[in-house]
Amino acid sequence: MRAIILAAGRGSRLHHYTANCPKCLTELGGETLIDRQLKVLRACGVKDITIVTGYCAEMLDLAETTQVVNDAWATTNMVESLFAAEGLFGDDLIVSYSDIVYEYRVLNALLNSAADISVIVDKAWRSYWEFRFDDPLSDAESLQMNEQGEITDIGNKVTNIDEIDAQYIGLMRFKGSGINALQSAWRSMHDKNRPWKHSRPVEKAYMTDLLMEMILSGSKLNAIPVQNGWLEIDTVDDYESATARFTDGSITEFFNPAYNE
Repeated sequence: MRAIILAAGRGSRLHHYTANCPKCLTELGGETLIDRQLKVLRACGVKDITIVTGYCAEMLDLAETTQVVNDAWATTNMVESLFAAEGLFGDDLIVSYSDIVYEYRVLNALLNSAADISVIVDKAWRSYWEFRFDDPLSDAESLQMNEQGEITDIGNKVTNIDEIDAQYIGLMRFKGSGINALQSAWRSMHDKNRPWKHSRPVEKAYMTDLLMEMILSGSKLNAIPVQNGWLEIDTVDDYESATARFTDGSITEFFNPAYNE
């Protein structure tokens, strides 16, 4: 099993906090985001870890990890960063954004899944979004599931918050035939006419664009539900409000810094 952490981008929405370092080296509660991820991955038995770098790549030459550089990091997005490491996919692959942190229990839920494609989703997302945003719907995206717990729609804008079943957090796993499905969807999305291409080129595709392409291609994306247990640090407000909650201890409403299972 290999984990690939996508850490190529600058994280410009963090402004001065990422002026001289990648977003994942931002400190939260005395530890960097990526150190928190590495700690949980290793504690859960995931030792083979690759970091896809780009911006300030030399700063992510971390012990006991492999680095792959997305040389086009400034003009591409998550999907292109992931496929910069395609040669290392193997047959069991965890993919994680670098601007999230998560508890042991969240990663264990993913590791315990027997599905070929598993995607962590937060069923208790709404309270976290209300903490992060004055208008939760301004940032929330579609995520709908069928009765079998398979994701049927993801990553699109919605007008009714009650239509959202959960939120995607940026942590997923592909194994067996799921690896082939991932690769096939990436290749086919370059040729297919999809609505999202009206607003961004394929090089700027979001990970949710790729996941939706897999759904449209007939793949079954199994939702692995959790209740909180993670944080995303995407903006200055995210960082400063989370830091304040670390200081007063109230961050445990959403995330336990002790990584309790």
